[in-house]
Amino acid sequence: VVAIKMTFYPLEYIGFGEKYFVKYGVGPWHLGWQGIVPSKAAKMARKAITLLTDNLIDVKEVFSRVDPARVAEELEPMMQKMLRTIVTEVAMVYAPDLWTALPVYVREEVVSRVREDTPRVIEAVMADIRENIDQVIDLEDMVVTHLVADKELLNSVFMRAGYQELRFIERSGLYFGFLLGIIQAAVFAVCTSWFVLPIAGFISGFITNWIALELIFRPVEPTPCCGGAMVLQGLFLRHQDEVSEAFGTAVAREIMTPGQILRQLFLSPTSEKAIQIVHYHIAHAMDMNSQALGPLVPLTLGGERYTSMKATVVELYVQHLPEQISYMERYFDEALKIESTLVNGLKALPSRDFESVLHPIF
Repeated sequence: VVAIKMTFYPLEYIGFGEKYFVKYGVGPWHLGWQGIVPSKAAKMARKAITLLTDNLIDVKEVFSRVDPARVAEELEPMMQKMLRTIVTEVAMVYAPDLWTALPVYVREEVVSRVREDTPRVIEAVMADIRENIDQVIDLEDMVVTHLVADKELLNSVFMRAGYQELRFIERSGLYFGFLLGIIQAAVFAVCTSWFVLPIAGFISGFITNWIALELIFRPVEPTPCCGGAMVLQGLFLRHQDEVSEAFGTAVAREIMTPGQILRQLFLSPTSEKAIQIVHYHIAHAMDMNSQALGPLVPLTLGGERYTSMKATVVELYVQHLPEQISYMERYFDEALKIESTLVNGLKALPSRDFESVLHPIF
């Protein structure tokens, strides 16, 4: 039980010599402890996402399920209010006197014509992102960054996936320890030297853990024995369907959520390429439909100020992305089907590949 707790806790290093623990691992050069899983959070997270992206999730295929027209439809309610704000702010910066002098119905016409064009812009942006998704989002970076920042979540995912196996290790220590304790007592009855008990304790602990891990992970493939009367397979691998449900659901609902993916796409330090796509399509729409902006783009504005105005429009649009993400989350959850993709994919994995889901923590 203590060994299992020490695998996951404490989340942060407690004690002295942390830099040596981080650099060299367990040894006499430090006095303290950090759970094995949280101490190797980046490595553990990278292994988990590599398993998923190499075997289960084709990012391009998953994003091909997104319908750009449906995204535009989902965003339409909030766009009604947002576009009025953006048009007004831009007008007051680049043509304040002209904008305030315009009759109300003319200003409404400008806003209305911008609204008409916006769904086409959103569709173009999402279609472009979908086509180039491999270049605009890094799922590995997203997962690793998230789990390194939230080590409790990393622990939780592994503990839920391996719940039955961790319970088995706890119970097996009692059973195997009792049997080995009988042998240990018999040896001590014959040889009462001081070193017998510590050596016997070390051997007992090693053998107990070794037997438990072998029963959990070996044999990997179903292996008939006793003339076919029994089929042996590691406990973890026999529970592949249950573990797949637990692991896939945890990852989909807490790590690779639609909101997390959208924030990684548009609001993370790696969002530059996605924002460039947004900038291109907004600027292109303004260039191709300058008449829809009417007096906001008079020829007297000049090329430099016109370029500046386009950048301002993009900047204001990006400021509203968090609100847009909240409108898109429900549809992305429906379209991407991350949870069913992960669960069904894990269930279908060959036993040898599936073993790598939990084995790294041991």
